[in-house]
Amino acid sequence: MNKLLLILFTVTFGRLHSQVVRLPLTDRGTDAEFVKTMMVANVFEFRGDSVSNPLDFASAQKDDPVRWRKIIAPVMNQKYRKGFTWIFTGVQTDDFSSAHTLMLIENPGWTAFNTLIWTDRNHNYDLTDDGSPDTLYPNKSAIVSVDAMSNGFRVLMEHFPTAQFKQFAAMNDKAMFQLQGNRMFSGTENSFRMRRMNVVFGTWKSGGQEFALCVKDANCNGSYADDEIDEVMIADDGLSFQNLQSSTVKKGKAYLEWNNAAFFINEVHPEGKYIDFKRDTAASLKYILNKGKKLPRFRYAEPTAKSKNKKRNIRRFKGEKLYIYVWHDQSPEYIEDSAVLHELGRIKEAGFKVLMLNYGASSQYLHRYSRKYETHIYQGFSSNKINKKLKVRKIPTGFLISEKQRIMEVGFNPHRLKDSIIKPQ
Repeated sequence: MNKLLLILFTVTFGRLHSQVVRLPLTDRGTDAEFVKTMMVANVFEFRGDSVSNPLDFASAQKDDPVRWRKIIAPVMNQKYRKGFTWIFTGVQTDDFSSAHTLMLIENPGWTAFNTLIWTDRNHNYDLTDDGSPDTLYPNKSAIVSVDAMSNGFRVLMEHFPTAQFKQFAAMNDKAMFQLQGNRMFSGTENSFRMRRMNVVFGTWKSGGQEFALCVKDANCNGSYADDEIDEVMIADDGLSFQNLQSSTVKKGKAYLEWNNAAFFINEVHPEGKYIDFKRDTAASLKYILNKGKKLPRFRYAEPTAKSKNKKRNIRRFKGEKLYIYVWHDQSPEYIEDSAVLHELGRIKEAGFKVLMLNYGASSQYLHRYSRKYETHIYQGFSSNKINKKLKVRKIPTGFLISEKQRIMEVGFNPHRLKDSIIKPQ
C-alpha cells in the first residue's frame, strides 16, 4: 500500500512539476533605467496650426533644416500658453514624425493651474479624436498612455524639477537654444521630466513561494514580444527589476533562473496581457550553482590588523558546514540581515562557520567588524573573479555548503538558515 501511494505521489508531483502557469500581467513595474535615466520631453511653443518635426538631441546639428506640418488642434484656453513635444515610441509611421508621438500641451509651465496634455495616439495629426486630455496637476505627476492599447506604452510626466537639477537644466537649455532653428524652445523649466513605464508584471504565489515576473517593451512600440529586443525579468517583488538579470525574448520564449529554480517562458503575449511559464526546481541550472555540485575552488583576501590582506583558500573550511554571505554594507537587504548574521556568528558549536565576503568595503572596516559586533564570523573580500565563480547575480546572496564542500543551498537567506539551525529555547 505504501509503495502504491509513493507511485501515485510521484506521478502527481511530476504533473505539477511540469505544469505551465499562465500569469496575468496586471501591474506596472520599474527597472534600473526608470530610476537612473534623466529624460526630458523638450517643449516648443505652439503657434497657429503647425508643429515642427522632432528634434533628435543626440544627432541634431545647428544647421539641420526644420520642417513644419499642419495639425488639427482641440479647443484650448486662450489665457494659457500652448506648446508641443514629441515622445519616442518606436512605432514607424511616416518620415515626418520619425518614430515619435506628438503631444499638444495647454499651460506647460509651472503655475497654480492644471496642465492639459493631448496625445496623438493614432498618429493622424488630429488631436481631437484620441479621447480626453490627460491632466497634470500642480506639484504632481501624471501617467500618460502613449498609444490606444489597454496594456500599451505609458510615460510618467512631471514638470521638470529645475531647482533640483540646476546644472542639467542649464546644459539642456544651452543645447536646445543652439539646435532649435526656427522653432521657439520654451525652456527646460517649461518642459517635462519623462520616465518610461514600459514594464508590466504579475505576481505568483504558491505554498509560501512568491516572486514577480515581468516583460519590458524595450523599444517602446506597445508590443512586448519583439524578437531579440524585448526582455523578461524576475524579482522577489515588483518594486524594481534588475536589467543585468534580464533575458531577451526569442520567438516568444525566454529562460530565467531565480532562487534555485529554472523558469522556462513558453509564451509572452504580444500585448503584454500574460506570460506562460514553467518553473522547474529540478532542472540543471546554467547561471546558478547547482545543488549537490562541488563548491568551486577559490582564494580570497582576509583583512589583517596592519591593513594588509592575507590570502586564504576556501578549502580551509572543509570538514565543517559553512555559510558564505556575499554582501555590501550599503545594501538595504544586508541591513535587514545583519542582526541574524550576528546571531549565526555567535554559534560556538563545532562544525559550523560563517564567512562573509564583502564587495567594496575597506580592510580596516572588515578587520574590526567581528570584534565590534562580538561575533566569530570570518571576514574576507569578494571580487569579480570570485563572484563569477560563485555565479553571483545579486548582492547580498548566501550559500550553504556541506562538510564535503558541496552546494546545499543557493540564494539562502540568513533568516531561513537561523530557523533551521537555531532551535527555540
